[in-house]
Amino acid sequence: MVLSNLTPFIPSILILYGKLSILLYFSPQIMPFPSISLIIPCYNEAIRVARMFQGLQDFDTQWQGSYEVIIVDDGSTDGTDLVIQSNPFFVELANQKKITVLQQANTGKGGALQLGVAHASKEFYLTLDADMATAPIELLRWLSMRKTFSAREVLIASRELKNSKVSDSFKRKVIGNIFNKIIRLMVKLTISDTQCGFKLYPASIAQQAFASLQTLGWAHDVEILAHANFLGYAIIEMPITWSAVEGSKIDVLRDGWKMFWEVQKISRLQKNWKEPKKN
Repeated sequence: MVLSNLTPFIPSILILYGKLSILLYFSPQIMPFPSISLIIPCYNEAIRVARMFQGLQDFDTQWQGSYEVIIVDDGSTDGTDLVIQSNPFFVELANQKKITVLQQANTGKGGALQLGVAHASKEFYLTLDADMATAPIELLRWLSMRKTFSAREVLIASRELKNSKVSDSFKRKVIGNIFNKIIRLMVKLTISDTQCGFKLYPASIAQQAFASLQTLGWAHDVEILAHANFLGYAIIEMPITWSAVEGSKIDVLRDGWKMFWEVQKISRLQKNWKEPKKN
């Protein structure tokens, strides 16, 4: 009798159940949020510190897993460290023991990340730039796309994917495309964008690759990715929202030549890499 009374409502119940199932499937609340170490190299970034902490604050309000922030001051001379420590959100994170600021003499971006990785402690390491050209909250989009992060995959932002949203100058894009062709030729790395700073590494891969890093300048990404590829890890290019920020430290002509010579060095390093031991 009860079932017969419910019969007229069965189609509506089924539709509601279907909508609820879809909602739960795509909801980030049910996704496993891994712990993340956000590693940010800084060199004379005093004028960008407020922007950096705004990006971190947005991440803090939405990321449901544990995280830590590691900022590496790579020999700044503009008082970056003092501006960082006076920021209200830095004070909040420091009180929660979620942030560490490391300082060293200037070595280059690769050297700064190498130090940051050595001090990181979470499951995955996200490297990103202090200018927040890509905000860390972008990681939520990646998680919703992948459902989970794998310990055998490196996820890298690619500004060359069709579904990436990129605001960049024509000059930088042309130089970047030329550099990418050089990489493909000399290092045999078939990735469309090695140089975007936004990359997610499983802790074990990052520790292994950065510990042996010899390229401490702008081309460090090429060595890291080539080494990870050599060791048999998958490198997955992911869509990104990226906006060029004024005050870039890269001079596309001057640093382009430096990166060219660094890539030559990496091509020689590859010959000495040892195959991973098979269990």
